[in-house]
Amino acid sequence: MQLSPGNIVRSTAGRDKDRLYLVVAVTANRVMVADGVKRTITAPKPKNSLHLQLVGKAQVATTDDDIRRILQNSDFMEKKGGN
Repeated sequence: MQLSPGNIVRSTAGRDKDRLYLVVAVTANRVMVADGVKRTITAPKPKNSLHLQLVGKAQVATTDDDIRRILQNSDFMEKKGGN
C-alpha cells in the first residue's frame, strides 16, 4: 500500500489502535501521522505502514486546526468502546 500526505488512516496496532490520523509525511521506513491534538504537525507520530489501514483521502493539511477539522468531518468514525 502506497501512502501519501493527505491520506486518512486508521491505526491497526499499538496503544493507539482504531484511532484516526492524517498522514503528514512519508519517510523511507516510516509514515508520519498526526491527529491535531496529541500528535501535532510539529511532533507527528512515526508509524510502520503495515500498522495503518487507508480509509480515505483528504487535502494536505497545513495546521493542526485543519487536521482536527478533516478528521472530525470525515465519514470514518473511530470505534467506541472495546477493551
